[in-house]
Order: sequence, then C-alpha cells, then structure tokens
Amino acid sequence: MKIVEIDRYDDFLNIKDEWSNFLERCDHTVFSTWEWLSTWWKHFGNNRRLVLLLAKEGDDILGTAPLMYSVHSMFGLRRGKIEFIGTPDSDYNDFIIAAGKEVQCIDLFIDYLNSFSENWDCIDLTDIPENSGSLSYLKRISQNFKPVHKCPYLLLPKSYDLFLKDLSRKTRSHLRKDLRRAEKNFKVEFADYSVVQSLVDGMKIFFELHQERWESKGFSGVFADQKICSFNLEIAKSFSQRGWLGLFLLFFSGNPVAALYGFKYRSKFYYYLPGFDPRYSRYGVGNLIVSHVIAKCIQEKLVEFDFLRGAENYKSRWNTKERWNRQSVLIREGLIANIENWLYDEYWSRGNRLKDLLKMSYSTVLS
Repeated sequence: MKIVEIDRYDDFLNIKDEWSNFLERCDHTVFSTWEWLSTWWKHFGNNRRLVLLLAKEGDDILGTAPLMYSVHSMFGLRRGKIEFIGTPDSDYNDFIIAAGKEVQCIDLFIDYLNSFSENWDCIDLTDIPENSGSLSYLKRISQNFKPVHKCPYLLLPKSYDLFLKDLSRKTRSHLRKDLRRAEKNFKVEFADYSVVQSLVDGMKIFFELHQERWESKGFSGVFADQKICSFNLEIAKSFSQRGWLGLFLLFFSGNPVAALYGFKYRSKFYYYLPGFDPRYSRYGVGNLIVSHVIAKCIQEKLVEFDFLRGAENYKSRWNTKERWNRQSVLIREGLIANIENWLYDEYWSRGNRLKDLLKMSYSTVLS
C-alpha cells in the first residue's frame, strides 16, 4: 500500500469520480463528500496547505485522509497544526477507510505526516462521530482523546402519527396550539425551495431570516460574512443538483417567517441551520417548520433526522437520542510541543464554553 498526496486544488477537482466511487463503499456522512470538501476548500483554503492523502493499493483507494496544514498563533507562540478539511464548519469529520483497514491506513497516514515537510506540532482531529471505525485505534495512540460535542438525533418512525405519539403531551399541545393560533390570524403556507429553479430566492430569504434572529439577540450572525454566504449558496446549488438539498420556508399571509436549511443524504436529514423572524416567535414558528420538515422526511422514508452539533434545550423536546463527537490529538515529541498543546487545550476549552453559551442564547424554545 502506498500514500498519494494531493496538495493542489486543481488536482483535488480531478479526483471527483474516484473519490465519490470510493465513498459509495464506505460508511460516512454528507460532510465527507467531494462536493462539500472541495467547495469548502475553494472558499476557505487561503493561508492553509492542502494535505489530502490517499492510501492506495494499485489503482484502488483503501483509505482517505482529508487534511490541511495551517499555522496558529496563541499566547505569542506559533503552532503548526494539521486538521481535517472543513474544520470548524463540518459537523462531522473523519478518515474514510475501507472496513478492516483502519489500523493499517492510519499508521501509514501518520508515518507519512512524520516526514512531512511542514513543521507541525500536533494533529488535531475534532468532531469524529462516535460510530467511526477509526476511533478505537485513535484512542490508543492519542495523547489527548475526549468527547467534545453532543449531537442529538431522532430515529424516524414509519408515520407522522407515530412520531407525534412519541412526543410529550406538552410538546404535542404546544404544536397544535401554535398552528391553530397562526391559522386563525394568517394564511399559513409551507414551501419547498430545494429545487434548482427556486433555491437562490430561498437561500436569500433564509440568510435574511437567520440574520434577523441573531441580530435581535445582539449578535452579528454567521451570514454577516459574505464569504460564508457564498460558500453556502454554492453548496446549495451543488447539493440541489444531486437531490441532497433540503431548504424549507414558512409563510404567514405571504410573508416569510421561518426557514430550515439542511441536507438529505443516504436516508438521513442533516439539520444544518435555521432562521426565523423574532416578531413571530409567539407562534412557535421555529418548531412549526421543524415538525413540517420531519413530516416530509417520514413521507420520503428517511430513517433519521440529525440535529447535528449542539446541546440546545429545544432539541431534546423532539424526543431525541444522543451521540457524542470525539476529539483526538496527537502531539509531536518534545517539551515545547507538550506545553503548546496544554495552552491550546485551555484555549480550545474556553472557546467552546463561550460558543455553547452563544448557542444557548440562540435556541428556539417552546413557549
């Protein structure tokens, strides 16, 4: 088995079919697709070096390591770090490796990185799903291994009635009351903007609703950054062409009041980002659109609704189960590298506590 390194964006573009064909034989998420990773690199790869490794036996891929190298400055120290491509925007990151080849491929990847020309201090692999085939081996070889993000998810039943039956009485009551109250005052319409012809208009409305919610809480919102808008719009176009986009809007008498942006992939729905007009929060518009999309997923015979990262209270009210993403950190030998890793771990932990607080302030709540 040999390692092939791809370090140029043009070469990444040229392996679309090879990458996609290999993924078809592996267990993975939408965040490991060529479409997601190559688009992310196009928009956010500046000041980073592409380190995409393929473990090949002859012409066949047996494993991939979608990695990148960058330099971070913390506490006056410059720190070379290797991470998964897509960090921190991908909710799940992982090696993609053929079953039974995890140890062999990961060893090859690490051996290759140990002779890498760039001077890295640590390999920081975060948000690896708990069901990853790589975790058991990473746990043995990591200097730092821990759970980092809770990821609530909902196993979808065969009917919407069964879904409602599994909810608490309080949640069912709120959903019914909110819908009746909305229908009494407005013409209520749900619309699917996932197709190519309507997605641009739908994404524009979604961006505006998302920003309105954040700004009402005193935050700038992620779509204040035009680069993030451009990335998500390109993802929406690409995913729509593949039938992977889930973009839904809720209208009250013709006015958009809520939006849900996610991805449909391999019988699962990934709930990526919401948006709603805070002036209509008393109608529970965030919950109304989530229940509508869940009903659509059940109708389309999807098997799981994944709320992705974040322990917001509203997610548990949908009778969700829990998974945890893990972080694996491998440190190069040496006192300085270990001190740097301790400082980074403190910095990372405090940063995530702050992000958790910001997320809690944004939670859609049942009134």
